[in-house]
This record gives sequence, structure tokens and C-alpha cells, in this order.
Amino acid sequence: MTKNNELSKLASYFRKSLLGKTLLIVTLSALVVAAILIGVIWNVAFQRAEEQTYKRINELVDSTAVMASIACYTNDATLARETAQAFVKHSDVFSVAIFSKKGELARIQPPGFNKISYEISKPELLLRRNVYSPFNPSEGVGQIIVAPNWKKINQSVQESAKGFAITLSVFTLLIVSLVASVFVFFVIRPVKSLSDHLHKIDYGNGAKLVVSEGNKRNELGLLANDINELMARLRHAMAQENELRIERVLNEQLRLSAAVFEHSHEGIIITDEDNNIVDVNQAVSGITGYDREEVIGKNPHILSSGLHDANFYASLWEQLLQQGYWMGEIWNRRKNDGIYPAWCSISTVKDDAGNVLNYIGIFSDISARKEAESQVVFLAHHDALTKLPNRVLLRDRFGQARLQADRQQTKVAMLFLDLDNFKHINDSFGHTVGDDFLIMVVDRLTRIIREGDTISRQGGDEFIVILPNVSSMDVVSRIANSMLCEVAEPANIGDHTISTSGSIGIAIYPDDAQNFDGLLSNADAAMYDAKEKGKNGYCFYSQDMNKNAAENMRLKAMLHVAQKNNEFQLFYQPLVDVKTKEILGVESLIRWFHPVDGLISPAQFIPLAEESGLITSIGEWVLNEACRQGREWLDGGVKPIVIGVNISAVQFNRGHLFGAVKNALQRSGFPAELLALEFTESTLLNNVSKAFETIRQLKALGVRLAIDDFGTGYSSLSYLKQIKVDKLKIDKSFVRDISVDLDDHAIVSAIILMGQRLQLRVVAEGVETVEQLEILEALNCDEVQGFYFGKPVPAKVLESTHFLEVESMT
Repeated sequence: MTKNNELSKLASYFRKSLLGKTLLIVTLSALVVAAILIGVIWNVAFQRAEEQTYKRINELVDSTAVMASIACYTNDATLARETAQAFVKHSDVFSVAIFSKKGELARIQPPGFNKISYEISKPELLLRRNVYSPFNPSEGVGQIIVAPNWKKINQSVQESAKGFAITLSVFTLLIVSLVASVFVFFVIRPVKSLSDHLHKIDYGNGAKLVVSEGNKRNELGLLANDINELMARLRHAMAQENELRIERVLNEQLRLSAAVFEHSHEGIIITDEDNNIVDVNQAVSGITGYDREEVIGKNPHILSSGLHDANFYASLWEQLLQQGYWMGEIWNRRKNDGIYPAWCSISTVKDDAGNVLNYIGIFSDISARKEAESQVVFLAHHDALTKLPNRVLLRDRFGQARLQADRQQTKVAMLFLDLDNFKHINDSFGHTVGDDFLIMVVDRLTRIIREGDTISRQGGDEFIVILPNVSSMDVVSRIANSMLCEVAEPANIGDHTISTSGSIGIAIYPDDAQNFDGLLSNADAAMYDAKEKGKNGYCFYSQDMNKNAAENMRLKAMLHVAQKNNEFQLFYQPLVDVKTKEILGVESLIRWFHPVDGLISPAQFIPLAEESGLITSIGEWVLNEACRQGREWLDGGVKPIVIGVNISAVQFNRGHLFGAVKNALQRSGFPAELLALEFTESTLLNNVSKAFETIRQLKALGVRLAIDDFGTGYSSLSYLKQIKVDKLKIDKSFVRDISVDLDDHAIVSAIILMGQRLQLRVVAEGVETVEQLEILEALNCDEVQGFYFGKPVPAKVLESTHFLEVESMT
């Protein structure tokens, strides 16, 4: 373990010490030079030994060539063999062969030597020498081929060079060791001693670095003297710098304190032990309006607002004297009599004996913070856009109104107002215009409600009005009518003239509910009832509304599983040519057969499907089923007829209609020209630019388009021309009384004439009597649809009944 520690210390010394690194570098450099020198000498010795060996072999070959020339000239095999044997005895060879012009005369080789393999694989290792006539040196008479044992030759060469190289290597290592030892003894050892002494010496106490007598006059001694002089100068400079630094710190602290005092945004007042002002900073003038000269020597009481009583100041001084510190909010007065809130802290300054020397008051004007806090409180109870009370404040106001109503035996009315079609305003003109319109509506409503009434915005376009102390429902009705009139009045917002309507639901406390949430829920239900009755009106709550709402919720829940359980079925009603009485097409109508409730009317569940968004998936099912049935009829030999499919506004506006139609046609293989999509006018006019793009895509597919319930919505003839639909379907409300009502007759006649001028086919819906049919035929209506020709029925019933019926008519 001790040996390992010593090695670790030695390694650490060579890694960290400059002298150790220098010794290591010198030693390594000497070793490298020695290694290079040994390598060079080894190579030279090896080359010389190799050259001598090659020279000896060549001399033997030359001496043998004399006898070989005689043997080859006389073609004497015996002489050639003796010559070859003599050569092998005197050299390291595998074989010697002598050839004359007539062929091989002699070959001497060891028993295991493979001549053919050697000559083929290593021909470059063979020595070949031509043999000439002893009488004519220019006449070649044969050849000597020698196969040397190069491995043995190389071993011999290396052994001869090895001894010399080893001797030289030992000599070189001795020289390197001597150099390293001298360097360690005369350089590293004294410098290491000086370094160790330098680390231990304490120059702060005036100690000096000392070297041995033998090194006092050499470079090591001079270095020690220079270090001692340097440390002396350094001690002196540090002492001076320390004094200057202390002085700078004190001055800096004084300047900093003065700068903080003068430039602080908080007011600072310093008083003496009698509480008379001795100094103030500039911020005091900015906050209070008093100049410095006006307050010096005065009591801080000149800033008192008069809003705090004597108990407040007594408590302040009691805490200040006992604890030496007071902090809190205080109201002060400016020079111009303006009162402001301040956050103030007062501290006492005492001497070593505990006597009060000064009081220091630091204060800041927190008017902005108070205003921000008030704004936060306001926003917590009011709507940010209209500044009306929100639901939190409205609930509190209702609680007060309820207590008042209980004491005075009166009632409280809650009016729930929802603007009709407000989304259309945002979509058409932008949310900025929509916000400005809401603010204008609030201004109008505020003018007509009574003092003490509360109007609140619940979000979006919904408003709630609380009418306390109601003794007559006539008052509530009058206010509701006034609200509807104000909402319906056209408003000019920028360059736009906007008009809309509202629907109001009314619930009465305590008749309809005993608490805020119940009253709000009932008013909401009454508002939806007002919308269902045509909008732009008001409804008082009745218990049937909650029953209807609960029923609607139940139907919505059942709708989510109806499609999965295959509860839907398509019925078909024929469209008949007025002149030929031939069936030209059918309209597909969805029916819902619930396993418990039985048949549920589309008028009941379609609005719920649109409201919940399920109409998109239901509409895609209708498209796929109608196209599948149409393909089945074609494959069954039925003549081609057009199948109409009703498209909901939600389907159209979601932006997925084109993809749904395209997929239904591709999946079923039903021809696009036999599919007619039926829209209402309001669907197409909700977003005109988007409608045009969707219509263009659908027309490119080849499907037909029809306007359903034409005449009941807002119509634009210019849009109708641009959209380029194929059919107009007159709503049944105009056809029902066409034989007795002149206005209906005129409207139907005008629509048919307009359709003819626009080259559109016109379909009359709701035909139930022969009189209606005859009038429509006289007006040149193209197609009719209604109970006169048949009610909507399943596909199988239509196949077995209506087709046969139409054939008998024709």
C-alpha cells in the first residue's frame, strides 16, 4: 500500500510540476534520439552483413562457373554433378542446377525440396548465371540456377548484426541515465527545495526566502532575492490599496445614500426627536405639492387629511415607540387640498444609549393601485364589454330584491333576452361591429328600464333583467314590449345598417321558482319557447315548458344511439309530372322508429339534431342510404328517377357537404345526375360566398339542386340567378288555400312565372285535392308532390304500389 502511495505521489508530481514535466520531456527526448540512433545503426549493420553474404554467394557462383563452363562445353554430367556438390558444401542453398544447351546436366538438392513449387511461386528468389565457352567468352554454352536458403541467410545476417546493436543500445541508455541524473541533481533538486520553502513562508509577517550557501551567488540565489523584493513591494502596494479601498467604499456609500434619498420615487421625511421636519427629498414635493423650504421645521401633521381620528394616531405612536417601527395605509392631504391614499412606513433612529435621535418616514402615493384594485373589483362583478353587472352581481341583486318582495308581499320578475340571429351579424360584419351593436343595444335597454331594475349580460347576446317590487304583470309585459321594440329598431354601426329582433322569456318569483338558479332556468325555458313560436316576442313561463325541455333532453340522449341501433328509415314520396302524371322522382324523408316510443316525428327530432350537431352524421346516413336505394332500383330494372335529399343548414355550413356527397356517390355507384339536393333559402344566404363555392363544387359533380320551401324565407333574385339551381319547390303553405285565397293564388302564379323566366322547373308541394292539381296545371306548374298522389312510404311499398298506380294513370 505504501509503495502504491509513493507511485501515486510521483505521478502527481510529474503531472503538476513544471520541473517534473521538464525532466520527463528531457528523458523522453533522449530516449527517442537514442532509439532513432539505434535503429539507424542496426539498419546499417544489417545491410553490411547482408551485402557481405550476397557477395560471398556471388563469388561462389563465379568460381563455380569456370568448372561449369567446361562441363557444359563437353556435356560432362559427372563433372557438372561434382561441381554442384562442391558449391552446396560451401554455401546456404536449397539446390544447384547446371544446364547445357542439350538439357539438365546435374541438380543437387535436399530430399524435401520441391523444385517446381519453388520455381513457380518464388522465381524472383532464384540466382541465374549464364555459362560461356572456355575457348570463346562470347559463346553461351549453358546456365547455372541456384536456389538460396534466404531464411537461413537472413538469420545469419541478423545474428551478426545483433551483437553490435545490443552493445550500442546499452551504451546509449547509460548516456541518457547520466544526463537525467545530472539534470535532477543540479536543477530539479535545488529548484524543488526553493519551491517548497516558497509555499511555506509567510510573507505577510515579513519573512524572506532563503537558499543554501552554494546557491546564493548563482541564478537560484538571484531568483530568491528577486522574489523577496517583489513580495516586499507587493505588501506595500496592498497596504496602500486597502486604505484607498476603504476610503472609496465610505465615499461611495455616502454618495449612494444621498442618491437614494434624493432620487427615490418614494417620499422620505426625516424629523428630529421632537418630530419636527429636518429634511425631505425631492419626491415629497412631487407627491404633496409642498416645496422643501415650506416644510422644514414644521410638524408632519400639516399633511393630515382629517379622515383619521385620534385613536388612529394614538395607536400609530404607541407601536412606533414600543417597536420602533410602524407600517400601514394612511390618507394624506396635498397642498391643494387633494386627498390621496399613501402606503407609509415610519422608523426610529436611536443612539447607543437608546435615545431617539430621528424619525424617518417613507411613503408613496397608491392612488393608481387603489384605482386598479377598484377596477379589478368592478370587473369581478361586471361585464368587460358592456360594463353591465355579471351573474355574480346579478345574483346578489336578486337576493336583495327577493328580501324586499318577501317584506312587501310583491313579486320579482326575471326577463331572459336573447338576440335573434346575432351570429349572422358577427359572421357578416365582423366581431368588432357585433360588439358595437351590443353596446348600442345596452344603451337602449338601459333607457327604458326603471330605476332600481338591474340589467345584466350573461355572455354573447344574452341579457337578463331583474324587475323588483312587481305588483302587476302588465308592467312586466309593457317593459318586455319596450325591450323588443328597442332591439328591433335598426342601428347604424359605421357604414352598416343592422336590424335584428329578440326573444324574451319571463319567470316570476315566487310563483315560478324560489331561488335564483331555478328562476333563471325557467326564464331560459320560456325564452326558447318564444323562439319556437316565431321569435321577436316574449313568453311567460309555464310548467309545460320544463316538461318540453326535459322531453327534448331525453330525445337528444336517445338520438346519440339511434343511428348506431339502426332506428332510422327512409320513406319516399313521389314527384309527378303535372301533364303526363308520370313519376319523375321521389323525395327521401327520414323517419325515426324508436323501440319504445315508436314513430317520432321529424318535426320533433330534426331541430334537436341540428341543435346538438348530430344532424351532420344523420345527414350523411340519409345521403348514403338514398344513393344505395337508388342504385338498387336501377339494378332491379326500375326506370331511372331522381331522388331528392334534404340538406340541413348545419350540414351546409360545416363545410363537409361536398365530400359527403362525393363519397356517397362513389360508394354506391349511383349516377350524380339522378341525385337532387334540396336546400332552404336561408341555408344558401347565410354565407353567400361560401355557398357559391359549395354550389359550384356540387354542380361540377353533376348533381341537381333545388330550393325547398320557396317563398317562406328571405329571397334574393340576384343570388338565385348566380346560384343556378335546377328547381324551385313552392312551400305547401301557399298551395293549401290556393283554391280559396286569392293572395296564395297570386303568389304561386308569380313563382311559377318567375321559374319559367329563369328556366327553372317549379314543383308545388302539399297537393291534396283535385282542385289544387287543376289550378296548378292551369298555371303551367311542372311537377307536384303531396298526399293526392301518395303519402311518404318505405321503398318496398313504393315499388309495389305507386309505380303500378302511376302506370294505370298514364
